Amino acid sequence: HAPDGSAIEIAIETSETLATIQIRDHGPGVPETALGAIFDPFFRVGNDRSRADGGVGLGLSIARRAFELHCGQVTARNSQPGLNVIIELPIEARIPA
Repeated sequence: HAPDGSAIEIAIETSETLATIQIRDHGPGVPETALGAIFDPFFRVGNDRSRADGGVGLGLSIARRAFELHCGQVTARNSQPGLNVIIELPIEARIPA
């Protein structure tokens, strides 16, 4: 959703216990009212999008579940312009019970 020719920025930081990956584009971002829902299954920003140009709304929910299964989390916030997605994963592997 970023403009053609624009850059996607990726930053990685680590501490003793956590790896943080930030991915930022320079597109329009997401309406503030939708930020909490973009990782929900079948949620799509914009009612006028069709499957041909916008998918079915499963990609981000699948990604969130994958991070959660690895004891991590993913969040998003607007960066004016653009969207910043923050992924946090533990350095030490923990297997949920």
